[in-house]
Amino acid sequence: MLASNIKLGLRVRVQTNNMTALVVGDPEYYTPRSKLVRIKYENSTRYEYMINHQLEALPDQEQYPALGGTYVKPEGDF
Repeated sequence: MLASNIKLGLRVRVQTNNMTALVVGDPEYYTPRSKLVRIKYENSTRYEYMINHQLEALPDQEQYPALGGTYVKPEGDF
């Protein structure tokens, strides 16, 4: 995924572990070709930095309404 396409609140799939996460930080410099992106895994308190190429945006219908999707967080999830 290109760093220029990453937005706060974007729901992504992490390719290394196939988990869903939420982007919670702007891409930060790592190397000229890679950026680090701070994410928070859904249903977890775990935060990590991932390289932008290891993230894949979920389809538009699975994004939050603020980003043009229809996803609503289930009751009881955090």
